[in-house]
Amino acid sequence: MLIYGLTALVGLWTIGTAIARAQVKSQDPKVALVDNCDPTTFNAAVGPNTCVGRGGTTFAEFLAVLFSPLIDNSKVFVGHPAWRFEPSYLDIRVGHTLRLTNSGGEGHTFTEVVNYGGGSIGILNGTDVTRAPECPADPANLVVVAPGDAIQIKGLSPGPHKFMCCIHPWMRGVIDVE
Repeated sequence: MLIYGLTALVGLWTIGTAIARAQVKSQDPKVALVDNCDPTTFNAAVGPNTCVGRGGTTFAEFLAVLFSPLIDNSKVFVGHPAWRFEPSYLDIRVGHTLRLTNSGGEGHTFTEVVNYGGGSIGILNGTDVTRAPECPADPANLVVVAPGDAIQIKGLSPGPHKFMCCIHPWMRGVIDVE
């Protein structure tokens, strides 16, 4: 009997966390740009101030899960699950302002795209992924939301809007304006 109770509890927890990740018709629409970079290892590998957060994912751990051994990595990239938009789906009303906050330790973009694709940092894309044209070919031209910064997006037209991070292209979300 205990196993049934635990199974039910885990099921409810799973459903609850999935629901918490989507905001439907929010009166205060917010998206957090999230990561879990470990500053010691990221800064040593990439350069000073690459990561200013307090995360626990080392650079080696980050690289280890970028690509899955279960799929064709030349066509599809997976990315580390701690690098994400939270929530990844948001349903808002016409005229509402979307507030974004970079809650992570690295810079991120929140770039509207027609179709998802690769980003501006080639090594994070896989070997045969086409860069989304909205992501600049030169990473120096990225519009980055720095850690701790917040921005607002106003005036989204009705319908679904796809967004991605042009640095970490597996960070994706949809803002559905009704």
